[in-house]
Amino acid sequence: MWYTNNRFWTPRAFYRWGHRLTNIFCKTMGRLEVQGIRHIPREGGVLLVSNHVSFLDPVIVGSAANREIHFMARSTAFDIPGLGKLISLYNAYPVNRGAPDLGALRKTIGLLKAGNVVLMFPEGTRSVDGTLGKARDGACFIADRAGVPTIPVFHSGAEQMLPRSSSRLRRTKLSVSFGEPVELITGEFETKRERYQQMGNQIMEAIADLRDGALSESGSLR
Repeated sequence: MWYTNNRFWTPRAFYRWGHRLTNIFCKTMGRLEVQGIRHIPREGGVLLVSNHVSFLDPVIVGSAANREIHFMARSTAFDIPGLGKLISLYNAYPVNRGAPDLGALRKTIGLLKAGNVVLMFPEGTRSVDGTLGKARDGACFIADRAGVPTIPVFHSGAEQMLPRSSSRLRRTKLSVSFGEPVELITGEFETKRERYQQMGNQIMEAIADLRDGALSESGSLR
């Protein structure tokens, strides 16, 4: 029996209750607002590509999503007592920073082809000041090889709720916007890298469009 609540469903009881708790947290601490949830297909693999501003990003985007998500976390996080086991239970898996991690790439493609939803941060690291950076090749490689819908995501508020230099949570407004699938560029290129750079530009432009839409509606992201 599928569990449904606020258009969310999963057969895993542990994840259901975790989603309930994080959803309550985000609505209580941040008055979470979600737009564009209809763009996430109810079945099949989906790659969510989001801006990255805080360690809370997977929690906030996962709470807003209507399906169970999987996501990469830096490998050192799994060495922290308690934290590694907890995030593993909620579908986090390690990625080594600083060099291409072929194992993590293969795992991600496998998850997507098996019909799962994977959240990725194309910039590869948290933004220092909230501005959007360039997409790295990894997300584009995965989008190209997996052949699943690539959904842009823009969220705001996490950078104020848990700033980079702080360990204290603050109340602030949270919003998450899901966009229409990005129609990634096709055709012949001199190199794969050139193609991935073009795809990366498309992905970041789609995220920027969601940001601009949020700004035009509210006049502010705060």
